[in-house]
Amino acid sequence: MPFTVLLVANDQSDTDAYAKCFSKKEYTILAAHSGRQALKQVQAHHPDAIVVDTTSPRLNCKNLCRKLKNTGTPIILITPPNAKLDGVLSFAEIVTKPTVFKRLAARVKSAIEERPPRVITVGKFTLDLEKRRLTRGNKTFSLTPKEFLLLKTLMEQANQVVTRKTLMRQVWDTDYMGDTRTLDVHIRWLREKVEDDPSAPCYLLTERGKGYKFIVK
Repeated sequence: MPFTVLLVANDQSDTDAYAKCFSKKEYTILAAHSGRQALKQVQAHHPDAIVVDTTSPRLNCKNLCRKLKNTGTPIILITPPNAKLDGVLSFAEIVTKPTVFKRLAARVKSAIEERPPRVITVGKFTLDLEKRRLTRGNKTFSLTPKEFLLLKTLMEQANQVVTRKTLMRQVWDTDYMGDTRTLDVHIRWLREKVEDDPSAPCYLLTERGKGYKFIVK
């Protein structure tokens, strides 16, 4: 499976240029031209690495990187020569302009290879964000893409009610609430992997009229 890299710069010409240095066989390339677009792409696609061009004049890099840091995704910054980075940005990998594209590709590959395994652990459950598998005790379950996004959203907000509207938006990218049966079906499938007795759930609970909650025990 190819790695996914998100390129963030104000101008499409910049992201197009950076994209050319990545092999199409090894990488799937996403682009964002604002901080808001970048955060939406991260939420929807969970990239393996993020490249941010700090020389973009309309990009609030400090604010964006502060938010991206919490994702645990490797971040590579394209900076001017001799740029001074404060604590918000100093955690990232650096490639200086004028950018040598081979160096950028090498730095991204290195950052992906060296990153620690990305997992979410809630109680006795561990969700592997790379392999998209759930471990419950000594049992491991493969997840479909929608099951993975649904469970990830619930585990990230453990012990909190996540509304049906939020789940439909996060997992199915829609605000349409006329028919949410597919959500209920996916919850039922998840319970077969999460619960000891799916007919009497004690971890993945329904909050009637609101949504669902993943309980930590």
